[in-house]
Amino acid sequence: IMSSVMPIFLIPLVGTFIVGIIIVLFLGQPIADFMNTLNACLKGMQSGSTIILGIVLGACIAFDMGGPLNKTAFFFAVALMQTHPELMAAVAVADCTPPLGLGLASLIRKKKFTVEEHESGKAALIMGCIGITEGAIPFAAADPIRVIPSICTGSAVASVISLLLKCGNHAPWGGLIVLPIVDNRIGYVIAAIAGTIVTAIMVILLKKDVKDNAPL
Repeated sequence: IMSSVMPIFLIPLVGTFIVGIIIVLFLGQPIADFMNTLNACLKGMQSGSTIILGIVLGACIAFDMGGPLNKTAFFFAVALMQTHPELMAAVAVADCTPPLGLGLASLIRKKKFTVEEHESGKAALIMGCIGITEGAIPFAAADPIRVIPSICTGSAVASVISLLLKCGNHAPWGGLIVLPIVDNRIGYVIAAIAGTIVTAIMVILLKKDVKDNAPL
């Protein structure tokens, strides 16, 4: 019984407890200070270049796929959603392009990915549509050097296009699931498609063939 319970309950529970203690005692304040500094920088960029702001927002959303940078950019946009829905749209469209781009790449260039990644790619397509950036994590964990620059570039492209086309999002969420309440839906879809394609192309160009991949 213990052998079956260990991997699904005890190990995650103990691991979460240990990591939680480390964060509370050592990492919590530095992370909070960093997020506050980043948030202040983002606020200062509102009156600056639209392109630079889009690049920073998109790259932050994609870089850690749900981590501190992602959450800082996301909640920055949420806080200003009522007065600046275009920022929420830029963040929302950047949320979906990492998993969509990687899912697309795994479908069209199968020899670049393992069998496990092909299965992750199918799930990533669904997760991308509903705005869950974490769908890109299995790919980034396996090949961060090539995957992270690709998804950051794709998300930055999507954010910039969304801002330039003056899209707006009135929901604190991302992906394609928010389309019913998006201003300039066509522009939003164009931004998502562009970011997805850029991500897929970069990953395909950067990744090497998987030699031991089983034929599909």
